[in-house]
Amino acid sequence: MESKESPTYVGIDIAKDSLQTTLPGASSRLSNDKRGLYNLFTCLRSIDNPHVICEATGGYERLLVEACHERGIAVSLLNPARVRAFVESEGIKAKTDPIDAKMLVRFAQEKKPRANTPLPPERKEMAELLDRRAQLSEFLAREKNRLEKSSDAARESIKRMIEVLEKEIAQVDQAIQELIDRHPELAEEDQMFRSVTGIGKVTSWTILAYLGEISHLKRNEVVALAGVAPFNKDTGTRTGKRVIQGGRAKVRRCLFMAAQTAAIHNPVITAYVQRLRERGKPYKCALVAAMRKLLIHLHSLIKKSKEAVA
Repeated sequence: MESKESPTYVGIDIAKDSLQTTLPGASSRLSNDKRGLYNLFTCLRSIDNPHVICEATGGYERLLVEACHERGIAVSLLNPARVRAFVESEGIKAKTDPIDAKMLVRFAQEKKPRANTPLPPERKEMAELLDRRAQLSEFLAREKNRLEKSSDAARESIKRMIEVLEKEIAQVDQAIQELIDRHPELAEEDQMFRSVTGIGKVTSWTILAYLGEISHLKRNEVVALAGVAPFNKDTGTRTGKRVIQGGRAKVRRCLFMAAQTAAIHNPVITAYVQRLRERGKPYKCALVAAMRKLLIHLHSLIKKSKEAVA
C-alpha cells in the first residue's frame, strides 16, 4: 500500500522464532507468531503511516507480510544480498539482530523501497501449489538419479517411490488446473500464454503465480523484475560482457527452459537465435535474449487483451 504521506520506517529482522524490531526511539524482540504480531501491531497503532521493512528469509517472513497486507500496512520485502551490500558500504562489520533491524531502516531511508503488492488469494494459492510441485519434482529427480546407480536390493523400493511421487505431482497439477478453471481471468491468461509455441503449462503457471504484475507494469519493468535485463560491465575503453542477475529466480528458470524449446520449435525464436549466433553470440547468451523476447511478447499479448476489454 502506497501513501503520499512521509512513511515511518519500521525495521524488522526476521528469524524462525523471533522478530527483532526497530521503531522510532525504541527496539524490541518479539516472537514470530500470532502473539508477537499482536504486540507489534499494537505498537504500530501509535505510529503515523508505518512502513514495515524486512528481508526475504525463505518463508519465515510469510506470517508477518500477510498480516501487514490484511491490516493495510505497507510492507517491503527486500533482497538480503542488496541489504548486505548496503551495510558493507556503510562500513558496518558487526552483525547482530538489533544492528540488522536498524540497518533495514537506514536502507529504507536511503533507497525508498516500493511497498509489495499483495497477491490476490487465487494467485497466492497457485504459488503455494507450485512451490509444492517444485519440491516433489526435486525429490523425483533425486530418486531417478538413485535408480540409475542402485543395486538390485534397493531398485524396487526406489521404483515404488518414483511412482508415488509421479502420482502426487499429477494430483498437484490437477489442483492447479482446477483453480485456474474456477477463475476466468486466470483461465484467459493461461490460454493466452500457452498459445505461444515454447510456453508450456508449467511456464504459464509460473508467470501467473510469481509474475502477477505483468499486466500492470511497463515492458522494461517486467523484464527487470524477471531478472532477464542485461547489465553493462564497461570501464574506460574496455567493453565487458553484459550479464543478468537478480530478479525472480523461479520465473527466470522456467523462461530458460521455455526458450530452449522455442529455439527449436518456434519459427520466430529459432530465426532470432540463429541471427544472434551468426553475429558471434554464444548459445547461452542467445537463449537469454530469447527469454527476454518471449517475456516481452507475453507482456504485449496481455496488454493488448486488457486494452481491448477497456
